[in-house]
Amino acid sequence: MLTSIKQVRERVQDLRAALEGPSAEEIGAALLGLKEGLCHLETLEHELRKGAASFDVRRELQLLKNDLKIAARLIEQGVAFCQGWARLLGSGPSYTSSGQPAEPANASRGTLSLQG
Repeated sequence: MLTSIKQVRERVQDLRAALEGPSAEEIGAALLGLKEGLCHLETLEHELRKGAASFDVRRELQLLKNDLKIAARLIEQGVAFCQGWARLLGSGPSYTSSGQPAEPANASRGTLSLQG
């Protein structure tokens, strides 16, 4: 049981490292590892339903829970960062396919007459 939990924690730590790094490929690789970790957790769940968990198992599960919380916070911060960039990029002028500035959507056309 302890080995399974430790393997899952290693996968979560790989994800944390990937989330802190600049490469999306690392995140993809870490996600594949998490799928493997999920299989370990499913096996562990069946074992835990059969009997009581030892102190060491409960401690490792608590550490896993903390690791998952940290990874979740990193993901939330990454999403907020991307949303902030999207707002910044969306607030500027837009351009047509020819590279000319596009008219704002709320711009109305009118006429102007000058006399004199």
